[in-house]
Amino acid sequence: MNEAPTSEDGHDLIFVRSLNLRATTGVDSWRRPKPQPIRLSLWLKTSVALAGSTDHLPYSIHYGTVCSAVTKLVEKSDVAFKSLEHLAEDVAALALGHEIHGEWVKVAIEKPRALLRADSAGISIVRKRGPQGEVQGEGEDRVFINDLRLVTIIGVNPCEREEKQNVVINLTLHKPRLAAEAEGFSRQYDFRAIAGTVAEHVERSEYKTVEAFVTALAREACLTCGVSKVTVQAEKPSALTFAKAAGVKITRERSFFALELPEARERGGKHEVFIALGSNLGDRYKNISDAVMEMEKRGIRVTRTSSLYQSAPMYVIDQPTFLNGVCQAETTLSPEDLLKELKSIEDYMGRIKTMENGPRTVDLDILLYDALTMSTPTLTIPHASMLEREFVLRPLCDIAPNRAHPLTSTAFKHHLSAVPTPPPSTPSLRTFVQISPTITLDPSSPKRDTLLMAVLNLTPDSFSDGGKYTTANLLTTVESFISHGADIIDIGGQSTRPGAVDIGEEEELRRVIPAIRTIRTSGLTIPISVDTFRASVAQQSIEAGANIINDISAGLMDSAMLSTVAGLNVPIVLMHTRGTPETMNSLANYGDIIVDVKRELGERVRAAEEAGIRRWNILLDPGLGFAKTMGQNLDIIKRLGEMTGGGFPWVLGPSRKRFVGTATGVLRAAERQWGTAGAVAACVAGGADVVRVHDVAEMKKVVDMSVAIWRGFEE
Repeated sequence: MNEAPTSEDGHDLIFVRSLNLRATTGVDSWRRPKPQPIRLSLWLKTSVALAGSTDHLPYSIHYGTVCSAVTKLVEKSDVAFKSLEHLAEDVAALALGHEIHGEWVKVAIEKPRALLRADSAGISIVRKRGPQGEVQGEGEDRVFINDLRLVTIIGVNPCEREEKQNVVINLTLHKPRLAAEAEGFSRQYDFRAIAGTVAEHVERSEYKTVEAFVTALAREACLTCGVSKVTVQAEKPSALTFAKAAGVKITRERSFFALELPEARERGGKHEVFIALGSNLGDRYKNISDAVMEMEKRGIRVTRTSSLYQSAPMYVIDQPTFLNGVCQAETTLSPEDLLKELKSIEDYMGRIKTMENGPRTVDLDILLYDALTMSTPTLTIPHASMLEREFVLRPLCDIAPNRAHPLTSTAFKHHLSAVPTPPPSTPSLRTFVQISPTITLDPSSPKRDTLLMAVLNLTPDSFSDGGKYTTANLLTTVESFISHGADIIDIGGQSTRPGAVDIGEEEELRRVIPAIRTIRTSGLTIPISVDTFRASVAQQSIEAGANIINDISAGLMDSAMLSTVAGLNVPIVLMHTRGTPETMNSLANYGDIIVDVKRELGERVRAAEEAGIRRWNILLDPGLGFAKTMGQNLDIIKRLGEMTGGGFPWVLGPSRKRFVGTATGVLRAAERQWGTAGAVAACVAGGADVVRVHDVAEMKKVVDMSVAIWRGFEE
């Protein structure tokens, strides 16, 4: 089950396939540390264009040289390799080293005599050369078992259940990169142990369907052996008279069997439920938000929420657009009592049912209750219509894409991909993020605007405008920002430039809170964001009239921040950084900057959700200028399209940053407008939903022009 890479991505390939060698790699099938035959294949990405046009071999990577170097490494080594993993890593390092000069390599090694009842077992890895010449991993490592031949009772026909028949099983164990880097050889990915567990289960099983058979083997690999993800293929050679074989192939992650995990069984009387949320009357966002809070007041603990989506009405067309979402929750209530509680919340919030599938203030439907299936005159679980509704499946896949439908045993992400495309006349599903009562964002719309967040620093030591804004000119400044096109005012009382010293909570409050109150008492309703990493400042800022919290540390610099924002139920910008303003410049060590920043932001999103922050209240910021080198900042902007999306709005702050000055040769931060303009335009092109800027009037024109070019100008 080891697949060769393709050249269809535009990269040419040099390869050596099935090179037969002799090496000691761990133990043989009798568990003896003796030399064994191995088959080694490797593929190197390169360009053969010059060699192809000149017919001159030195312009390419010579596969003969590759073969000789690999053979020398494997067969002439005085030290036995501890495992196939270690051998594969050494071969990859050779291919990417000074002798062969590869940039990217896939290495697959299989042992034909590794298992008594399988054709072979082995491992495949992908490695690439990093910017400093270091070897970096790419994707998942894979351990595979080819053609494991076993016998079992399997089939629905009486004749198939009279005696055992042959089955041929292929397994691929997907090994996460973090596990690969930390552990090298991992016991749970030992193909001998996996094969033994699978064989023991197969030979005592009596399944009727191959579908149940492969699902059971995936369960054994994930739960018994601890594998995080597995692909299982099973064939019945005797199934069809005129075919070589028939079978089923599936890929399952450990989370697919979530309800069977030990931690799920230890919940005792608690039940895991998924509840659909909908509203199309009144303030839809407030209705859904209030309904979720009311659920928690009544003891239904909400653990995660999806993004919110706007959807056209279904079934009854002549009614307002819906806002939909899904929440995951824990409850001790029975299904019937949970239904009664949800209907009570609907009544409390003023729902009056006039027709089936008609308009409603709020709609709360039980989608799933553990893995329960039931049908009564008043309640059907799983929800009977959920698989035909994109407005249910899409938000459900935000939080449980790999969970299986209890009746189909198919992950919801696959059900979502199978939903028929609506007719062109039906508006597509759109994400909905409300950052204030007057402003919403739709990160999924290709024609959306990019909002301007105007920087209002109340700090004497800010890197570009320290001391410029004071109480005396505050309102004049804000009114000027608004008149020039600002959508949000971002107030900061603590400088977070690299090397900035912490001024303390009391001084930050003294600077920020009076400014918020001054703006609000003047009657200005523009949304206010507060740039702070302190929970106490966040709390008092929202109470004073602010709308959004903008935390450069994403909750890492104050452990109370995330729970505080969850209690306030307001939007938060989670920005990527490392360390503190005093230490961040020493922490800019990454592999792939996009992959690493996305992963670390993903960890902060999970922490925010665990603290109770709704997914629909989260905005993300890759943190330009924070724990990044100049090259890394430019890479983020250049490859921003690889990062944006995922249902979250993205906030970018390139304005007047040091990397802008370095690229343009402008030393004074306040004079970096031209360089900032170029960066802002690139951010809009890459998918930014909000740009944080100092020079509002100038950047408004840049954003408008960029939106017209990349998002579509309406005549």
